[in-house]
Amino acid sequence: MNKRENCFALAVDIGGSKLDIGLIKADGRLLGGIEKFPVPFDAAGIADPNGLIGLIAPYVENAAGIPGRFCGIGLSVCGNIDTETGEAVLVPNLHWRNLPFGQLVADHFGVRVVSATDVRMAALAEAVWGVAKGLRDFAWATVGTGYGGYLFLNGKLYDGSHGFAGNFGHMTLDEINGYPCGCGRKGCFETFVAGPGIARAGQQALEQGRSPILSRLTKEGVVTSQIVFQAEQMGDQAAHEIIEQVIRLISINLGGLVNILDLEMIIMGGGVTHATPEFVPRLSQRIRDYLETAEAIRDLRVVGETFLNSALFGSAVDLFIKEGILMINPI
Repeated sequence: MNKRENCFALAVDIGGSKLDIGLIKADGRLLGGIEKFPVPFDAAGIADPNGLIGLIAPYVENAAGIPGRFCGIGLSVCGNIDTETGEAVLVPNLHWRNLPFGQLVADHFGVRVVSATDVRMAALAEAVWGVAKGLRDFAWATVGTGYGGYLFLNGKLYDGSHGFAGNFGHMTLDEINGYPCGCGRKGCFETFVAGPGIARAGQQALEQGRSPILSRLTKEGVVTSQIVFQAEQMGDQAAHEIIEQVIRLISINLGGLVNILDLEMIIMGGGVTHATPEFVPRLSQRIRDYLETAEAIRDLRVVGETFLNSALFGSAVDLFIKEGILMINPI
């Protein structure tokens, strides 16, 4: 048995509202399934690090009984993470600032832990195991509880000066009439296009009496982003306008990125993009209204993510790369 076949990692993806966890081998195969848990929050609305460690603990214990070498834990987190120390510098949706979460996990379990922002991990998975394998220039973008992404330029991950590149969801759209963002500012693109923003727009449509279908679908008067998508599928005009506006704003945002960087591909992930099979094709069509060159209009590919959760798989890739088991294929 070679070194690659013998190794496996515990991959953990911590999003703004849920945690995904699974065991992944160094050849990209999933051992078993992906388990999902709600992120535990304390009374102040801050994600509980000890509660998260408690969710991880049974899987670390079980890893000891699995044949092969347990390489450690890959942590994917939905915010700005220092890849050297594992510190959660700023994670708006978990309300973390300067929390040494990666070190807390390593100290608790006594195994190697690598940690990075979820979008970096997702781009890494796509570059090594996914649809972007062999490409030189692409962006990963996710629309879920939040909105952001990461860049892969000239054949390698582009981290920026501090490892935080790709926060295009926190580009300002409207700081005057916009909405407060978890990053501490106001009017970021994220507040308009992510799941909570879609739910808020649906709630406004409901309260203004513009959506009879939302009225029928809503339980206890609370609209969710899933309900807005369901209403659109049922022909609701207000819901259709909400989703069209989301697609338009994402197209403006990512179209600007393509105009600056001349990307080959944009890979879309996150719960919002999975809400309907038509979301990514609609985005692929609309973004061309905002591209400058005929070449970009002709050649840009906008596709869905390769994996059920690319960030989860990427957290395993990152660990394997640091262990010397994998590498990003030379271009």
